[in-house]
Parts: sequence; C-alpha cells; structure tokens
Amino acid sequence: VSFISGSGRKTLPPLMESGDIDGLAFIGGTSAADKLIQQHPYPHRLKLFLQLEAKNMAILLPDMLTSESSSNSDSYSLSMALNEIITGALSYNGQRCTALKIIFVPKGHGKYIAQELAKRVDALNIGMPWEVHEGDGKHSQITPLPNKKRVEYMQKLIDDACSLGAIIANHGGGSMMSDKNSNLMKPAVLYNVTPEMRLYREEQFGPLVPVVEYDSIDQVLTYGLEGIYGQQVSIFTASVEPSSVSGAAAIVDAFSAVFGKINVNSQCGRSPDSVPFSARRSSGLGVMSIEDALREFSVPTVVSYKHEGSSGLMGAIQKESRFMSQL
Repeated sequence: VSFISGSGRKTLPPLMESGDIDGLAFIGGTSAADKLIQQHPYPHRLKLFLQLEAKNMAILLPDMLTSESSSNSDSYSLSMALNEIITGALSYNGQRCTALKIIFVPKGHGKYIAQELAKRVDALNIGMPWEVHEGDGKHSQITPLPNKKRVEYMQKLIDDACSLGAIIANHGGGSMMSDKNSNLMKPAVLYNVTPEMRLYREEQFGPLVPVVEYDSIDQVLTYGLEGIYGQQVSIFTASVEPSSVSGAAAIVDAFSAVFGKINVNSQCGRSPDSVPFSARRSSGLGVMSIEDALREFSVPTVVSYKHEGSSGLMGAIQKESRFMSQL
C-alpha cells in the first residue's frame, strides 16, 4: 500500500495520466470526477466508485400536521421529525453529501415549520470545534466554514432567494459571527422558497435550510424524478391510516429506481457497512459495503475445461496453481 500526500489537484492528475490506475474511489464534485476520469488515457478500463453531489429531500406528509397524529403518544410526532430534520440538515454544518438539502411541507405550513426549525437552530451551540459551552457543557455543533469561497457562495444563495421572495425565519440567520471576516456563519432557515431560486435546485453544501411548500405529492415526485441527483430521500409520516400509508408507499415506489437509499422517519445518512451504500444519476456510481466494495474493484476470471479426458489434468493444475487454490 502506498500513500501519496499533497493537494489532490497536484497529485491525482499525474497518476491518472500515467494510465497505471485501474480503480478510482472518489468523493467530491461531479466536475472534478469527470475531469479526473477524462485524464486517464484509457478511461473505459477504470473500475469506479463515486459519491458526488446531492440534493436530498425531506418530505413531511400531511398527516404529520394533523391534531390526531400529534395527540397520539404512540405515533411518530412532528417534534420528533423536526429534530431529525435539523440534525440531518446541519450536522457537520450541512457539509456532507448525505445531509438533508431541501424540506418539502404541505401547502400553508411553510412558515410554521420554518419557525419551529428556527427554534432548534437557536438552541445549537455555535463556535470553534474545541469550545465547550456553558449551560449544557457540550462542544460546538456549528463551526466555521472551510474558506471564504464557501461563505460567499452561501451569501449568494441567500441573496438570490430573498430577492425573489424567500424569508429568513431565524434572527441573524446567514450572518457572520464575531466579525465580517469570520468564516463562522449562523445557519439560516428560509421559507417561501420557490423553483426560480438557485437554492431550490443547487446543492448548498452548507448551513442553509430551505423550506418549500407543495400542493400535492405529485409536485414532490416531479422534483425527485426530474432532478439530476439521486442519493437519498427522507419521508416523514405518523399515521397508519390507509391514505397516509398509500402516500408513503407511492413515494417509495416512485423513488426506488431513482435514489440509492429511502429513509422513513429518519434523516439521510450512511448505513452500517454491511448494508449497500449507493447513489444514482449525478450523485454517484457504484455500490459500497464490505462485500460490494470487493465486487466493485474485482474482475472475476473463469478457468474452464471440457470434462472428457481432462479431470485428472485439471486436478494436477489446481494443486500447482496459486490462483486456483482455495483461500
């Protein structure tokens, strides 16, 4: 095993251009992945596993907002769903491919849901990673973004959305903590997010939580089916009534050929390594788990023979062959 340290932009191109690379496991952006693959003189030879961009959806079904569901202590509650959503959206500052990137809620409930999410944002500890905060004694949950370029991109998405009618639900959302030169941004929860806004379709990869209202499940399905990404989706539902169950089942069926993982009442995220981890379309290529990883980067070879007059010969060859010997 060899390790080469240094900037990926400097180390990877020469390796790919050499043609000596047989397999590429890459996590990053689609443009970077495409460029690396094209730098290989024989790109058709590459075994690939790619985890790329995503616009993972959280879908609150209408039953989550009915009084019957919220009053039933045995059912999955709206509060539980919102806790899961805010964790899924803002863990690691939202800078993970598996983060929730857009929240769909029934028509007429966008402002309320955004305000509830804003309360949860206000309760998060914001600061440097090593800081332990008074009160709960926990470390910072929101930490600085990696560079100014990322901060500027967040601000461009916020400015574009607000110029087209979006509203920031939490006080100071999107502002820089300590001073304007800081990379420490307070997360922003935005509602009234609509299709013409960049935040509706672009992966923010940062601490922005856009809330979109839908008129019908068909609108949600269209977003998922016609988009360019296909990593994960989260469905939140509380009722076992036939109408709610059929709605959730319809989403599962429609998205089963589009997304690599469908979560029910759970944020998006990695599964245990014993479970396949995959994505489709511009979100990834290949399947990763302990078993699947071996298959992804292996090519089987078959040794065959005609039985008549060869069985003794093949037995002798197998004894001498390291390849044919059992592990």
